[in-house]
Amino acid sequence: MKRLFMTLILFLVLPTAMTVHAENDTPQEGQDQSIYYIMVDRFMNGTTENDYETNLENPKAYHGGDIDGVIKQLDHIKELGFTTIELSPIMKNEAGGFHGFWTEDYRSVEEHFGTMEEARSLVEEAHARDMKVIFDMVIGYTSENHSWTEDGDKDEWYQSNANQDERIRWTRGLPALDLENSEVQQYFAETVNFWVEETGVDGFRFHHGSKNPEDFLNQLDQQEDTQGLFLISEGPESIVDATVDQLFFNEVRSTFKTAGGSLEELHKNSNDKNLTISEKSTIKELNNFKDVRFTHLAVKEGQNPITRLKLALTYLYTSPGIPVVYYGTEVPLDDGGNLEENPMMNFKANDEQLKQRIEKLNSMRKEFPAMTKGNFEEVYNQDGMAVFKRTHEDQTMLVAINNAEETKTASLKGLEQNQQLRGLLHDGLVRQHEDGSYRIGMERETADVFVVEEDQGYNWLFIGFVGGVLGLFIIAVTILSLKSRKAASEEG
Repeated sequence: MKRLFMTLILFLVLPTAMTVHAENDTPQEGQDQSIYYIMVDRFMNGTTENDYETNLENPKAYHGGDIDGVIKQLDHIKELGFTTIELSPIMKNEAGGFHGFWTEDYRSVEEHFGTMEEARSLVEEAHARDMKVIFDMVIGYTSENHSWTEDGDKDEWYQSNANQDERIRWTRGLPALDLENSEVQQYFAETVNFWVEETGVDGFRFHHGSKNPEDFLNQLDQQEDTQGLFLISEGPESIVDATVDQLFFNEVRSTFKTAGGSLEELHKNSNDKNLTISEKSTIKELNNFKDVRFTHLAVKEGQNPITRLKLALTYLYTSPGIPVVYYGTEVPLDDGGNLEENPMMNFKANDEQLKQRIEKLNSMRKEFPAMTKGNFEEVYNQDGMAVFKRTHEDQTMLVAINNAEETKTASLKGLEQNQQLRGLLHDGLVRQHEDGSYRIGMERETADVFVVEEDQGYNWLFIGFVGGVLGLFIIAVTILSLKSRKAASEEG
């Protein structure tokens, strides 16, 4: 009887466990990437040998994170499903520049972070795990005491009265470089080549302030040595592979920080809600070092940050662009609303719900091309619930998000006939109604991603098998009960 019971449980659970497809370990390209962003000093202290003047009590001091610590956590990042890691600037910095934005030497590694050999080892270890590495590079400004500021031959390398990017608090008031100066362009083009040759790094994100360095980026684009690099720019009009979408950052945080809000503003950055994906992509962020963490926004609103993050992350991953997840989102870290505070990562505090959500979302992006290459169309948006459709070739996916404080149902028409919607996050199954519609019911503050596929009908073979097992189980219980009664009667 015990064996029958265990067999029944196995066959009931097995179909549910198989609904999420296995990950494809093939390295991803371009917009197929998902990026894990690391602030090196605040991630993990891999070795104490480079802990010079660290102070965990001072939010403006070095805390000990280093390149060796990143190497030791590559398996953690790989397990979450990311294809790429991005590091905050690791170039040599002026004293106190734990964040990496006070560059003192563009062609050496900050001693608090490690050595060039360790930077090279990091790239090699990441490649061994089929992951890419991107380095941040600050090209718009230098530290106040950089040797160039005292070099008369480089007076023209700097701008006068330049407006800095006020979003990056560490760069306010720094000497601004003139990126239209051909010598400056040449220096940074050679510096890019230097890091590629020394480490084998796969790409760069350029922090260049308010002025877009088109001539410099064009020069990189034409160089044979930089072909194949993945380049990210902060400016919206750049020719590089991807640009940072600041409007998305503002909208997604505002929309999902609290329950009950409308989802109708999510697409105000586009006049056409049916978006066609191009070769050039956008970088999408929910958290970054320029603003307080999303966790704190939710807590401040009296919300459950885990619930809020699961919704926001689902939209981050399923809308067009490349998702970038800031270190500690999976914990989730809370900076207390202090812009000067960047907490150390706590690897012992990972939230299992967030971890599983990130793993599943990364897995879906690898498994289903529609999630990265598909057109993006809003098919329903009402009273806090929205449904978006992504299509690529013969594949269709639906993303349903209910941000309302009560259960909602969306009735969808216009989909192909005789299909079923198979949920990947909650294992739901939606079939077509007699009127031709598909009705997706979502509990409050939940999200799901559905594969649109041919209706498989009811699995009568499986249902019959389960019914048979249940029947055998009932018969076995009945026989055992009768035997027990008979034995008790004979003893009496």
